[in-house]
Amino acid sequence: MESHTYLLQHQRPVPHFIMFDQPNRAFLPEEVHDVGALTDADWEAVRSYFSLMRDVVNRNGQGLQIIVCDRVNLRDEWFRDAVIKNWRQGKALIPTDRITEA
Repeated sequence: MESHTYLLQHQRPVPHFIMFDQPNRAFLPEEVHDVGALTDADWEAVRSYFSLMRDVVNRNGQGLQIIVCDRVNLRDEWFRDAVIKNWRQGKALIPTDRITEA
């Protein structure tokens, strides 16, 4: 992310967006059977990672967009304000009525 900031500041050719797919996987187990089993350190690592993304976007103003597909749903107000779409409870990136078997 910092390399994007550098390249944008120096008007170098670089996409003005970054996409991350499930960045929490480095911090949280793949399947959580008991949310209470996760430590505060696990959640702080996830929160720090998303905070870093927020800070990088804020430093770059309108010059950088970060798109994240993840299952994490932090309670922090700044996080909730940043969520554009929450695909849960039957809502999906590709609606099920558009999916047909090949």
